[in-house]
Amino acid sequence: MQKLPEGYAIRAANSEDIARMIAADIAAGELFRPTGLIYDMAPVPDGVPADILRAAIKDDMLIAADYEGLAVGFILMSLRGKSDFYIDQLSVDPEHGRKGLGSALVRSCLLWAERRGHKEVFLSTFRNLEWNGPFYKRLGFREVPRRRMKDWMLEIEDAQRSEMDVSQRCFMVRKVRRWPR
Repeated sequence: MQKLPEGYAIRAANSEDIARMIAADIAAGELFRPTGLIYDMAPVPDGVPADILRAAIKDDMLIAADYEGLAVGFILMSLRGKSDFYIDQLSVDPEHGRKGLGSALVRSCLLWAERRGHKEVFLSTFRNLEWNGPFYKRLGFREVPRRRMKDWMLEIEDAQRSEMDVSQRCFMVRKVRRWPR
């Protein structure tokens, strides 16, 4: 696993991290503003709601990227369908970007999924944005063909339709074992 720069770590999130994770999510969301892929972006996006983050902490489904004791990013996970492991959100404050935190968070997510007995991890993302689809592809994720999409994927896509251009999005999957070195 790649070594993070000094002062950075990946750890389980805790309730003291919530405000900083929301701020990181809002800052990361600003990267989408010039793309036009998210409709009607509010002047200040809200980020992931605190109650969702609290529930994920309780369920041990939230990992923080830490810089000197403060959360600067996170990966939020959940179970979908009968028991599919899903990445709901990956956000890193752009001030701390390009340091390997996103990759480290995904690697941690894969380890957590494997420890819980899951064989695959799923996510949905914009297909062509460099920090979305191509990023995940470099980490071993592959696009799920439309004909193989599960019911819960179609429900997520339908819910996203009013907020973003879903024609530019895809679902991706990666086996948790055989992590590329």
